[in-house]
Amino acid sequence: MTAAAFRPVLYLKRSCPFCLKAVAFLTEAGQLDSVELRAFWPGDEDEAPIRAALAPHLDKVTFPTLEVEPGRFIADSDAIVALYAQKAGLDPATAPFYQYVMAGPFRRLREAFAEQQELEKLRAQG
Repeated sequence: MTAAAFRPVLYLKRSCPFCLKAVAFLTEAGQLDSVELRAFWPGDEDEAPIRAALAPHLDKVTFPTLEVEPGRFIADSDAIVALYAQKAGLDPATAPFYQYVMAGPFRRLREAFAEQQELEKLRAQG
């Protein structure tokens, strides 16, 4: 595939609040159709192949991850939002749907995500 024919790939973990954040902004910016989505639910049959595809390119596989161009990856939701905000000429602070998601669903999911991580850490400590 040539660089001109390459379509950015957005890798998503469906239960991830940071993935919701990226998708919400791309949706509002009218950019969601410009990327190919590859998503999984934790533990499903798509998770291992997605992680295996990303592992050689990242120090740590995290989500969301955007393959911007062949071999170039961004693994940070804020950086993904900033990239597409610039492309769309849209300030995330003035995007009403994005701000709604950030103030409500994202905040709640992020809190639940942090609680889950803390519980997993406590379980690992025994």
